[in-house]
Amino acid sequence: MGDSLQKVAGADGTTIAYRQYGHGPRLITCLHSLALDGSWYAPLAEALGGDYRLLAPDFRGHGQTPHGHSVPTLGLVAQDIAAIWDAENVERSVVLGISLGGMVAQAVTGSFPDRVEAQILMATRGAYDEAAAAGTLARAAEVRAEGGLEQVKEATMHRWFGDASTDTTHPLVARARNQFLGAGGATIAEYFEAMVTVGDFQLDSPPPTLVVGGDDDRSTPRAAIEQLATSIPGAELHYAAGGHLIAFDNPSEVAATVRPFLDGLDCWTT
Repeated sequence: MGDSLQKVAGADGTTIAYRQYGHGPRLITCLHSLALDGSWYAPLAEALGGDYRLLAPDFRGHGQTPHGHSVPTLGLVAQDIAAIWDAENVERSVVLGISLGGMVAQAVTGSFPDRVEAQILMATRGAYDEAAAAGTLARAAEVRAEGGLEQVKEATMHRWFGDASTDTTHPLVARARNQFLGAGGATIAEYFEAMVTVGDFQLDSPPPTLVVGGDDDRSTPRAAIEQLATSIPGAELHYAAGGHLIAFDNPSEVAATVRPFLDGLDCWTT
C-alpha cells in the first residue's frame, strides 16, 4: 500500500523525507513518535482502508531525513510539515500524531490553524507542569551522556511496549530498539527538550479534536491524557486497547476508534 519515498526542502533547506499511503479522498497527515519514522504508519493506512490517503513524514534526525544544521524544535518540524503540504498542493489536512508526533501535531495546529481541519492526539500530553518538565529535561541529560541511550534502552522499550518488550521474537520491539539506538543520544535529547514547549502552541479556538489513550500505556500517564482532553474546548476522549505505541501495535483497534470521529467531520470531499 506504500508509495515510494519522496523528499522536499524543509524550512531551512534540510531535505525532509515523507511517504504516502493510499490514494483515497480523505487526507490525514500522520506524525510518528520519538526515534521511529513515518513507515510505521503503513499498517494503520491498511486498517483505515481505501477511503484514505496518509502523508507520513520522517522528522529531522529520524528515518530518511537528516538532522540538518538547525536544532529541532516543535515549531521547526511544524514548518517542515507545511513545506510537505505546499509540495503536495495541500491546502488543509486532518493531522494525527502519536506521542512526540502528538506534540508536533499541536505545534502544526498552533502554527498553521487555517490549514488543519481536525486533530487526533494519541498517547501524548499538552502543556508540561514544572515537575513533568523537570523529569523530561532530566531524561534529556541522561541520554546525552556517554552510553546513556544504551543504559535506558530496555526501560524505554518497556515504556513503549509494556510486558511485550521482553519478547525477543516481537518484530516491532526489535525494530524500535534499533531505531532508538540509531537516532543517537544528542538527537533524542534535543527532542526531549523540544517536547516541554508544547504548551506554547495552545489555541483558544482549536479545530475538532479527538484525544486517544491506550488503556495499557506505560509511558504517558492517564492523568496527562485526560488533562490534555480537558484543556482543549470540545475535545472528545476515547481509550483503546493497547500500550503507548497503540497506533503501531494495534492499528485495527485504532482505526475502529478514530473512524467515527473522522466520519463525523464535514471537511471531506464527496
